[in-house]
Amino acid sequence: MTALYRLLAGAVAASLLFVAVPSVQADDAPAPDAQPTLEQQNAAHDHVMGATLAENEPQAQSLSAQAAPEARASAAPGTHVLGMDVSGWQPNVDWNAAWGNGARFVYIKTTESNDYASTHFAGQWSGATSVGMVRGAYHFANPFESTGAVQANWFVDHGGSWSPDGRTLPPMLDIEYDPYTGSDHTNACYGLSPAVMVAWIREFSNTVRARTGVLPTIYSTTNWWKLCTGNDASFGANPLFIARWPENLSDGAGQLPAGWNDYTIWQYASTGTFPGDQDLFNGDYSQLHLFASNGQTPSGGPSLDANYIEALYQDYLGRSPSPADINFWEGFLATGSPRSQIAAGFVNSDEYRTIRIDAAYRSILGRPAEPAGLRTQLRAMQAGLLTTDSIETQLYASDEYFAQHGGTNTSFAHSLYTTLLSREGGPSEYAFWANYAAQNGRGWVTAQFWQSTETAENRVRAMYEHYLGRSPDPSGLRTWVTLDLQQGDTAARIGFTASDEYFARAQ
Repeated sequence: MTALYRLLAGAVAASLLFVAVPSVQADDAPAPDAQPTLEQQNAAHDHVMGATLAENEPQAQSLSAQAAPEARASAAPGTHVLGMDVSGWQPNVDWNAAWGNGARFVYIKTTESNDYASTHFAGQWSGATSVGMVRGAYHFANPFESTGAVQANWFVDHGGSWSPDGRTLPPMLDIEYDPYTGSDHTNACYGLSPAVMVAWIREFSNTVRARTGVLPTIYSTTNWWKLCTGNDASFGANPLFIARWPENLSDGAGQLPAGWNDYTIWQYASTGTFPGDQDLFNGDYSQLHLFASNGQTPSGGPSLDANYIEALYQDYLGRSPSPADINFWEGFLATGSPRSQIAAGFVNSDEYRTIRIDAAYRSILGRPAEPAGLRTQLRAMQAGLLTTDSIETQLYASDEYFAQHGGTNTSFAHSLYTTLLSREGGPSEYAFWANYAAQNGRGWVTAQFWQSTETAENRVRAMYEHYLGRSPDPSGLRTWVTLDLQQGDTAARIGFTASDEYFARAQ
């Protein structure tokens, strides 16, 4: 599998659009990448996602000792994607390092209340974009200060927009405990009753949807939701970003607020492998990009891309992929690589080439390839000196094949009719090709058969059956035969397994 990984690793970089957002208010000097205290955030009127959890939910811990892979392994069932959320308190994020450590998405703070906009947002957005992360903007709510509509408009005007491009996460509302409780506000719920709080969130959500075309994600904790909304169950259509920092990651995200059957993202720690908070998307990589395309939460089960990758493994390598294999290839598909590039990765892998070389020996000579010879031919293929076509034609023209099929030019010609054309010829035809074998050699004769339309049709029919599970239609047969004759067996196989029909059959 190493060769498969090596072929495309580092080859695909997402080319993403960045829309500049005006700076509105200078941030107070942020601390280094460590999270600030609540007192520092209150003084700056600039709060991070989850700013109030440690104060209001004493069981919440900063799981800095927990590595990101442990979080993914603990979040059963299914494949999960690692991510993070940052704010102006992390002004100098090393995006390449975060990507290298496994982060594939990020939420970035842009606004708070109706009078704060981060001056670091534009640079952070650009940095996340440059490494290919799926990224979204979030707003820290202060319902005490202004209406949901006012804050939603402020948010959208200063970075909280959205486009269904597969790269931009739905805008997010961070609604949590009042950070100023005991100061200028009356309680953890900003002095609002559950009914008024629900109305505030509804107004914010509806305004964002009207402005952007998508419902915002809602970030909160189950305890806050119960306390401040009365555990209102009417927001189930909004994606849920649940905050819970358990002592043991295996405890999971815990009980969810009413209205949600599952979470979309789980914030599992305030510090750890990545800058800012540590997050986990409840789905695989292709589902993450689908979420960024339509704002809909993952529906569960294998993704369409995962089914496609499973089919490639079975059809090319004769085995099932591991979850890590699927996640690896899904990453390329999700960031814009065409299916032809993925199929080429399989066709040109050492594993598949080894399978093809050995299969050619068994089919043509009736024996497995010798290990030394197989290694020599594999190195030649890696260097671009041999193709699967040339290996097969060499075997047909070999002394071993010649001896197995009568040892005369006439019997050799007869064998090419029955193996490559799948039919008998006539005595005059055998004599014709026997004469050319004597004059130009068996290699030349084999090449004429191999490059004939009749032989190519047989190869293409076999590909139709193997990859598409059907016989070819006349038009399709002509198209693929032309491609096979012009570009060879490898190009034809890539074309078949990159086609829409093959992708659909894999589902």
